[in-house]
Amino acid sequence: MRKLTLPIWLAVVAILGAAVPAAAAIGVPAAGFVVPYQSYTYDYWGQPAPAPQAYLPVSIIRGRDLGVGDLRNPNDLHVSASGHIYIADTGNNRVIVLDPEWRLVRIISEFENAGGTDRLNGPRGLYVTEDESLYIADTGNGRILHFDAEGRLVRVIGRPESDIPGIIPANFNYRPLKVGVDQHGRIYVVAQDLYEGLITFSQDGRFRGFMGAPRVTPNFLDYLWSRIATREQRAQLQAFLPTEYSNFDLDPEGFIYATVVERDESTASTRYDRVKLLNPKGEDLLRRIGFHPPIGDVQFPDRWSTASQRGSSLLADVVVHDLGVYSVLDSNRGRVFTYDSNGNLLYVFGYRGTDHGQTAQPVALAAKGLDMMILDAQQAAIVLFEPTEYTLLIWAAMHAYHRGQYEETEALWRKVLELNANYDLAYTGIGRSLLRRGEYAEAMHYFRLGNNRRDYSEAFSLYRRGVIYENFGVAAMIGIVVIGGGVALRPWFRRRFASARAEIAAFIEAPDHSGPKKLLADTLAGLRLARYAIFHPYEGFHRLKLMGTSALPSAFIILFAVVGTYVAARQYTGFIFNTADLTRVNLYLEVASVLVPFTLWCVVNWALTTLMDGKGKFWEIVAGTAFALLPMFLIQAPLIVVSNYITAEEGSFYYFFQAIGTLWTGVLILLGAVMTIHDYDFTKAFWTCVLTVAGIGFVLFLAFLGINLSEQVVMFVNEIITELLYRT
Repeated sequence: MRKLTLPIWLAVVAILGAAVPAAAAIGVPAAGFVVPYQSYTYDYWGQPAPAPQAYLPVSIIRGRDLGVGDLRNPNDLHVSASGHIYIADTGNNRVIVLDPEWRLVRIISEFENAGGTDRLNGPRGLYVTEDESLYIADTGNGRILHFDAEGRLVRVIGRPESDIPGIIPANFNYRPLKVGVDQHGRIYVVAQDLYEGLITFSQDGRFRGFMGAPRVTPNFLDYLWSRIATREQRAQLQAFLPTEYSNFDLDPEGFIYATVVERDESTASTRYDRVKLLNPKGEDLLRRIGFHPPIGDVQFPDRWSTASQRGSSLLADVVVHDLGVYSVLDSNRGRVFTYDSNGNLLYVFGYRGTDHGQTAQPVALAAKGLDMMILDAQQAAIVLFEPTEYTLLIWAAMHAYHRGQYEETEALWRKVLELNANYDLAYTGIGRSLLRRGEYAEAMHYFRLGNNRRDYSEAFSLYRRGVIYENFGVAAMIGIVVIGGGVALRPWFRRRFASARAEIAAFIEAPDHSGPKKLLADTLAGLRLARYAIFHPYEGFHRLKLMGTSALPSAFIILFAVVGTYVAARQYTGFIFNTADLTRVNLYLEVASVLVPFTLWCVVNWALTTLMDGKGKFWEIVAGTAFALLPMFLIQAPLIVVSNYITAEEGSFYYFFQAIGTLWTGVLILLGAVMTIHDYDFTKAFWTCVLTVAGIGFVLFLAFLGINLSEQVVMFVNEIITELLYRT
């Protein structure tokens, strides 16, 4: 691991045209390279957004180019603080040491040990400390070897031993795969088929225990199947095992960035701790506050796809840079994902394949200054990448912000936006610079463009406070006038309100209504009854049954009011609480998302209660269910307005009232639309609701099955027609 530092002048020099690294003269040169893949990032909604290339391949370095013969199944790659390159050439049982100019320094394969000659056997991991001490995971011999800067053996650290029974698993075959050493000399090891976490040794090589053991949590379906499966079926199931660490790197403070490898690709997408930041106690401190957790690809072909690389990203290695930035290597698709200290995806590069610039079997990742290297075990080569102007600007902007140079930060992020208008972090970077300078309204604008709701809330809080302070006197005077006027005119308002209520009641109760007047009277009566029913469900829904079909107009008004409120909430809820992608909102789908569940509930409930001696008619179920939705309208409508004037910290009140509306509606459906309408007791009404929900699920299953079968029939007929056309 080597810290990545990038002064602003270096970014400018690189942008104007830096020299090609010395490695370009070794192996296959960069001339004629065409990048055989596209770069991208993921937006707030998990959709891939095109991005400029972050890194370009400049050379492919093989063993013969280094004068050491062909590499054979290499497994690890490390760059020391001085720039020396170390390669674990596993198949040839050796470690190759190169200087910063890629010239051979030494090959370690045989060495003196206890007065005799010893040999490496399948070394798969290595680590180099600040003083150039080399630690090798000698996998085949089951040990860790410590060499000094001159390549002389210092000590041998054997398998872990403990006097406490049960600490070391029984019949454990110790095969160390990766090794690392912190600034205090503590040694950490990843071993094959060990699920207790990282093995830790003290500075003098004594076994100290395990740290950071990943937990296993079977999902609900796995648990359910284990309960209903026969003994023979359970015996055939693979035992649930915790996931293993695949690799790790240490930052200058001794914190461990570790990657977790999944054993079951079908459920890998449910896991969010693919990368961990472990402190000496083994606690995971990694910040995951970006749009998506650092798991590699957010979208990927599933196991049913015909794509060549299916399943989620398999993280094989991690490299720590400066400012808490880290890069992870996806061995499944050969991509490198780089994240900042908060877990925001900065850029992606690389792809799996055999073309120039691709890697067929990526196993290790390393950083040499600004350059990145991927070790390809299948091609037995190192693919060297250099950063583009786009990446240099990103790093320059982060360094400028870290130094407190906010105006320079803003200028750099604006240059990034010139190259990639889809880059949300650039908008956030500009917003943070504006926020530090006290320009809150402008900061809110850029946070909104960057979909950064957390920082938007902070900027809005400061902006709102400033507006209140500036206008407090005027607002106070208006408030006093309004309150005083309200108190003075209260008797007049009460008389007018009572008079209006009396006129409406007289109109409703008039016996000579016909045509439109009768429809209007029935609608007003129904709305008054709905208002009464939400507070008195037993009596209110009983009156609904007596009211007859004349309650339907008011029921449909309530239903369409709920639909309108739901659609309005999608469009006009405050930015902090509105996570919908407004560019993809479909009005018809939004309306259907309310009407379809409502219709399914009414139909399934009517069909089910017909078999369960229910007394309710279909129109009564429709009207009763619509009446029960009234609290959602009464609560959600004002929340749309309120959501535009509160911060994320005050959002608990927003979500509380949303929950109140949903719970209130659920109680009304149970007590009124089912229990009272069908004349059930509470227990029967409850189980009727449960069965209705299950029935809706069954109907949806049949609908999707029918659609799928129809597609199959259409495809079959289309193939027959195509075959007949070609034969004729």
